[in-house]
Amino acid sequence: MTAVIVVISLMVVGLCLLAIEILVVPGIGVIGVLGALSILGSGYAAVTELPPAYAGLTVAAGVVAAVALFWLFPRTRAARAMVLQTRTLGSAADPSLNDLVGLEGITLTPLRPAGTAEIVDKPVDVVSDGQYVETGIKVRVVLVEGNRVVVEPVS
Repeated sequence: MTAVIVVISLMVVGLCLLAIEILVVPGIGVIGVLGALSILGSGYAAVTELPPAYAGLTVAAGVVAAVALFWLFPRTRAARAMVLQTRTLGSAADPSLNDLVGLEGITLTPLRPAGTAEIVDKPVDVVSDGQYVETGIKVRVVLVEGNRVVVEPVS
C-alpha cells in the first residue's frame, strides 16, 4: 500500500511541476526537469515495487499525461490565448514622420522631456532635446529617428 501511495504521489507531483513549467514560468527549465524526474521516479518505483500489470499501467499513464501536456495542450483554445498569434515584421516607423523635419508646432502637454505637440494639425508624440518645455510653447522638429521625433523650442 505504501508503494502505491509513493508512486501516485510522485506522478501527481511530476505532472503538477510540468504544468507549472508550461503555464506559469515557461522557459526556465528547472521546474520542468524536476517534474520529468519525478515522473521517471514514479515509473521506477512502480516497476520495482508493484506487480507488473500495475507498473505497466503507471508508466502508460505517465506517458499519456506527459504527451497530453506537451502535445495536446498547446493546441487548445486556452493555450492559444496565452500566445501572441500575430507577427511583427520589424517594419520601419511611420514614413510620414520624416516629412515633419523643419516644421513647427505647439506643445499640447509639457515636455519632460517627452510629451505631445500639435504639428500640422495632428498630435504627435515628441521628445525635447533634454530640456523641460511648458505647454503652449512653439517648437520645431529638428530630428526624426524611427518613431522618435525630437523638437526644440523656437526662440
